[in-house]
Amino acid sequence: MLSLDSLAKVILSIRDDVSNKKLQKLAYYVYAWYLTIFGVSIAEMRFEAWEHGPVCRKLYSGYKRYGWKNIPEYKGFVLASDEDIKFVESVLTVYGGYTADELEEMTHNEAPWQEARQRGFRCSTADAIITEQSMITFYSTQSDIREQIETML
Repeated sequence: MLSLDSLAKVILSIRDDVSNKKLQKLAYYVYAWYLTIFGVSIAEMRFEAWEHGPVCRKLYSGYKRYGWKNIPEYKGFVLASDEDIKFVESVLTVYGGYTADELEEMTHNEAPWQEARQRGFRCSTADAIITEQSMITFYSTQSDIREQIETML
């Protein structure tokens, strides 16, 4: 299992166009797909259904100083296995080319975020948790994307 910091650094070492908002969505997709494909978490994270899509509060806090600007590309050492890095790369191949706003819209159209928002408050930082079961249930039905990711592994 990766640390939260290592997962962020892997993403930031692969993409140089990542704002905090985009980091949240990419981390969410990495987490959701790893959970769906392997049945375990890639990192210790919990996602909440915020106004602008899924957010891991701890990850958000670590990068909020960048506001809407891109976070600098990470060029240092990352404590992660080759397999984990390859998995993150495969998910970013599918999702990394989208803008933060496009990723937000995508998550808004998916059941895990929608279900959590219905359970929680409709404010910007609701504590409505996106459950792992809702991720597995939804992403298990997305066979085309799963195939793309698994082909790259």
